[in-house]
Amino acid sequence: MIFETLNESANKGELLLVNGGFCHWHLRQDGQLTIREIIVLPSFRRQGIAKTMLGILSQKVGATSIFAKCPTDLESNGWYKAMGFIEEGVEETKTGRQLQLWRLRL
Repeated sequence: MIFETLNESANKGELLLVNGGFCHWHLRQDGQLTIREIIVLPSFRRQGIAKTMLGILSQKVGATSIFAKCPTDLESNGWYKAMGFIEEGVEETKTGRQLQLWRLRL
């Protein structure tokens, strides 16, 4: 993440800050809300911070689904599944890393 990108997103209202974490997101005109980054500090994990942020995002006016990509080797994929996201496939990055594609219909 670069400061300019986060600053621009903050100015658009697409940066969600909560005690213990943040989410950088974007709402497209077609209603897809894309999670670009969602981060919870280690000392705040298991406290429902990410679930709280997901609840806030799901209430964004105009959002019809929430989309996210997550490296296949991360435990976070289990969280997406537990939150009701449906697997849409796998994508490979230019470096060869596999990304799991997730979507939550609202």
